[in-house]
Amino acid sequence: MLKKPVNYTDYDGNPATMICYFHLNKFEWLELEAYTKGGLIENLEQALETNNAKKTIDILKKLILKAYGEKNPETGMFEKTDDIAIRFSKTEAFSELFYELAYNEEKSKEFFFGLIPPEVRSQAEAKLTELAATQTTVVPFEPAKSE
Repeated sequence: MLKKPVNYTDYDGNPATMICYFHLNKFEWLELEAYTKGGLIENLEQALETNNAKKTIDILKKLILKAYGEKNPETGMFEKTDDIAIRFSKTEAFSELFYELAYNEEKSKEFFFGLIPPEVRSQAEAKLTELAATQTTVVPFEPAKSE
């Protein structure tokens, strides 16, 4: 499980921090890999390399919301539902986290690898290394310039 404090400014202009929890089990990881045409890792790498803003946003959003959940203080269980994910997607904490991951390749990789279940992490790292060896340079996501 990945525990990530996210600093943001609330709607009243006050600094705030939300402790966010993210986790993907082996099934969820396999599902994301299998149901993403070409594989999740390849798609994210390609989106970053080609500076495809729409694809990068779609993949990051899908990944964050699939992994986000809340720890139930009474039971200690990690709960993930569509309602919990949708509620989180409407917060400033989500917006701040998304922005950080979209514009900081190192933070994005750290987050991404933190979500991969330990049992399959070495396979994912090998796949990413193989992709990196076949590509030239990765261009970080840049916002579209308005004219």
